Amino acid sequence: MDDSSARGAGRSRSRLAPSALASVVVGGLLFYSWFWASLTLLLGGLASLPALGTGLLLLIPWLLVMQLAVRVERRRAVAIHGIPVILPPRRRSRRTGISGWLSNRWFELGTWAFWRGVLHHHLAILVAGAFFTAFAVFLWFGWTGWEAALDQGTAEVGGIELSRWSLGAIGTAGLVLALVMLVLGALADRGLARGLISGSEDDLREQVAELAERRQGAVDAAAQERLRIERDLHDGVQPRLVNLAMTLGIAKNTVRTDPDRAEQLVGEAHAEAKAVMTDLRQLARGIHPAVLTDRGLDAALSALAARSQVPVDLQVDLGTESMPALDRELEAVAYFVVAEALTNIAKHAEATAADVFVHRNESALRVRIQDDGRGGAQVRRDGLSTGLAGLTDRVRATGGLLEVTSPTGGGTALIAVIPLAGRTAPVPELAHPTTQEDLR
Repeated sequence: MDDSSARGAGRSRSRLAPSALASVVVGGLLFYSWFWASLTLLLGGLASLPALGTGLLLLIPWLLVMQLAVRVERRRAVAIHGIPVILPPRRRSRRTGISGWLSNRWFELGTWAFWRGVLHHHLAILVAGAFFTAFAVFLWFGWTGWEAALDQGTAEVGGIELSRWSLGAIGTAGLVLALVMLVLGALADRGLARGLISGSEDDLREQVAELAERRQGAVDAAAQERLRIERDLHDGVQPRLVNLAMTLGIAKNTVRTDPDRAEQLVGEAHAEAKAVMTDLRQLARGIHPAVLTDRGLDAALSALAARSQVPVDLQVDLGTESMPALDRELEAVAYFVVAEALTNIAKHAEATAADVFVHRNESALRVRIQDDGRGGAQVRRDGLSTGLAGLTDRVRATGGLLEVTSPTGGGTALIAVIPLAGRTAPVPELAHPTTQEDLR
């Protein structure tokens, strides 16, 4: 069952619509039946968990029923109260069939929106039960008062004799109060729905802003990558190809008049061609290294550390084998963060050593690179020094953040926090960690 129908804003409806009043009656009836059954299943399941987990036989059906109940409550808020229900994005399984359905049920249990919906479901029934009980009591008073007024004419209550008009007034007051209880119950139900399951326009605006920022980060990262490739081709490969063509042209013109000279030039051209092929392989590796695809992030980072001109202390912790494999794009982002950072250290930092820590937990992949160089690194977008700016855009496109701490003379620490696929909650900002334990 999809929640898409509960996402849109319902049409504005009257707070005193008959359906809202009827909803209080239905909620009151559920209070005397399903409410206590639900609590019994929950408490019985929790109490039975120590007994070899037998409580799961009660908790699993309860959780499945709760997922259905939460969906029904969202649709009821839209249909009866006209309240827009804004649902935060959540992780969804890529599997199909029964395994995909079970995975989606499991993912839903880990969302705050689900448990808030469970709380709303029970509170709504409890509140409806209270107002329905008061409605029933006042309705009985009103019915009894009018019945006595019409059938008996007078009645004695507590030694006081009540006339027909007094009984009629009591009956009318009882009926009015009964109706008031229904109205108050409907208003209370509307308030609970608005407070617990509707979300707000601010939530929607935050989601739109976050998605727009990610999209802009992806666009900027692609632009920076294009500029880098153009620069590498223009400044590296293109001049060497021009030199290769000129060498072959000279060899062609001298092959008959000076064969020895032509042979020497062909040899130089052959060596240059192999050097150009090496440059092109390096350029292709910069787009997406083959070792990252073939052997994974750990091996790719080890290869980077081995090629680095500055000694690197590399520590990689990608979690246990039971964790799902990392997304290829997230691996690529982490790889390029480390690659660009080590390149900057070798070119500009004047460092003697660098430390690279990569740690993965259930919510994010955290990368930290620190050197003992001269510091002073900055994120610039002047078109000349764009390395850190490109990394910032790459990380931002994943919904993460990149923090650079580089006091002059104090080395540089670069920290990237990359949320894993399906994790959309904001990632907390790091407070300039200095050890591996701080990174964790």
